Amino acid sequence: SKGSLFLKFADDDPPVVSGGDGALQVAVHDRVTAGELIELEPDLVVLVTGMEARQNAELVDVLKIPLDKNGFFNEIHPKLRPVETVMDGIFIVGASQGPKNVPESVASALAGVSKVAGLLLKGYVDLEPYVAEVDAARCSWCGECQQACIYGAIEKVTQDGRQVARINPSACKGCGACAPPCPENAIELKGYTDRQVEGMISALAREVA
Repeated sequence: SKGSLFLKFADDDPPVVSGGDGALQVAVHDRVTAGELIELEPDLVVLVTGMEARQNAELVDVLKIPLDKNGFFNEIHPKLRPVETVMDGIFIVGASQGPKNVPESVASALAGVSKVAGLLLKGYVDLEPYVAEVDAARCSWCGECQQACIYGAIEKVTQDGRQVARINPSACKGCGACAPPCPENAIELKGYTDRQVEGMISALAREVA
């Protein structure tokens, strides 16, 4: 009968192709049937090579977009936000996300274009309200916060003759990862300052008591 037959094999135990004089034989251990050895005599064997991601270290450093385990750019969510990245205004389409055929690449490109058009038509960008703040009087610039920020939202500036950290509110996501490493406790998150959090804990403790 006509149709397609798929056999699943382990990565460390690929099919073996043998034969000569025009006769081919393929032997494979099928995982679906508990490793049963299946031997086939096909008329034609076609080898399909996998797609490998380019070395994008420089681009990753500039855009601050994470990669997946295979080296392709990572979207926020494959179903809900398939072309959006952790960096606002940067979208990924086509084979930059992984192997795709032409229709899939065109569809993702159209999705990316629609996202860009939406930003341009809106005319402004909504910023995250709960971002980190630096107390310049306490900051002595050790660089720990900059290393902790995966979004590149922290830069070193000179203020009143001193080097201090400054938060870029348009790049900050309000994750708070920069606050714990600060040895001077010079960074707090808007809406979640130490005083506010301590007040919440005290109120909760009174209710429990």
